[in-house]
Amino acid sequence: MSADSACQPTDIGDPEWSAFLLPSTPGSALATTTPSPSNCNQDASPSALSTALLSSQQTRPRERSSPKPKVANLLTLTELRKAAWSRIYSSGIKNGDAAISTIRVPTWKQFDTLMIKRHRFIAVDPRDNRTLGWIACFHPYPQWSVLYDDDLDSTAIDSAHGRQGRPAEVQIMVAEGERERGVGTLLVKAVVASLRADSRYSTIQASFFAENDAARKLFERCEFELVCTRTGAVRMLDGPQKGAWRDLITVEYRFSSLEEQSPQQYLPNSTRLPSNIDNDAIVDPNAVLKRPRLS
Repeated sequence: MSADSACQPTDIGDPEWSAFLLPSTPGSALATTTPSPSNCNQDASPSALSTALLSSQQTRPRERSSPKPKVANLLTLTELRKAAWSRIYSSGIKNGDAAISTIRVPTWKQFDTLMIKRHRFIAVDPRDNRTLGWIACFHPYPQWSVLYDDDLDSTAIDSAHGRQGRPAEVQIMVAEGERERGVGTLLVKAVVASLRADSRYSTIQASFFAENDAARKLFERCEFELVCTRTGAVRMLDGPQKGAWRDLITVEYRFSSLEEQSPQQYLPNSTRLPSNIDNDAIVDPNAVLKRPRLS
């Protein structure tokens, strides 16, 4: 997807960056569900059944199941991909339903400082390495962020669950031309699996405007539960609804205790992506060395 030439993003100053942070999903794909075949029982003698099977094999060629195509490859979102990140961000907010501003884009430095480094990913097309979307997490309460150090391990463990009780809030954006194909679901499930394997975190939160049906359906599909709806929670800074106070929906995903997880699901404070991500794509080791296309 090419960047919108009419949209001129403006960098915002460091002091006000946290005020513009609103987790968003400008677009997501509907998950494709394939019904499982029903079992067919027949009352027949062994000879009759054998004849039926033989006849079927003679008249109908054996069907081969074609491999399911990958939705995307997952890579770590780093500074090498900041151009693609910025392009998708500026395109995603321009419709007015993804953030409180339609033109203000944070700098990479602001984003990189605030977002949790080990739990952010970018999705690229497996055929041409085209950037499809990204997801990242941050600590939802800015006044608490100074107490956390992503590079250090904490020892405050909740003995009841084996977790440290930290919350993480998710922000996700999918490129405009890549929606309706499962990219959003892939990214959310990836970050859920990544945070589940990190014993420091107990819950994931997401907030979005009440009018953002795509975000609501995406998080429902990924088993997030409604926490609350805050009336008139945020005020638009620009765009068609400038000055309007809008309702904000908050959903969350709560992790089970570590004792209830399998050993593969638990990688204490790991920087590696868990191997049990439930999605239609896998992490391609060869793609990790590639730089995604910027258009």
